[in-house]
Amino acid sequence: MKPSIQFIVAIVAVVAAGVGVAFPFLHDGSRRAVLGAAILVLGTQIPLHFLLKGWRTRNDRLLAAIGTGFAVRILVLAAGVLFFVVPGRTEPVAFMLSLGAFLLTVVFAESIVESRRLRRPSAPAGP
Repeated sequence: MKPSIQFIVAIVAVVAAGVGVAFPFLHDGSRRAVLGAAILVLGTQIPLHFLLKGWRTRNDRLLAAIGTGFAVRILVLAAGVLFFVVPGRTEPVAFMLSLGAFLLTVVFAESIVESRRLRRPSAPAGP
């Protein structure tokens, strides 16, 4: 399976598991907050993965990819606060905790997928 597909499957599975585990313990407002955080994370991190994919494979762009990914994740947190928490559209604690947890798990999932990609033996060069 391609690393990009592995990444998508991994983060969708982890985020869906997080939502599924949290749902029985929350009331309706908090459930919407967790679901909104999940949608925000998946809607931003999947495109970000594909946008930075080319940079991660180049040695001269790897640090730029890491820095850009970090900056975008901070912007997602700030946008979540600005557009959902401050106007009172969602439960602030449930939204921010789930948003932070989902973003952190996406970082770990991406690191695991990328390290597995780098450890794979490359195909031998042909004649």
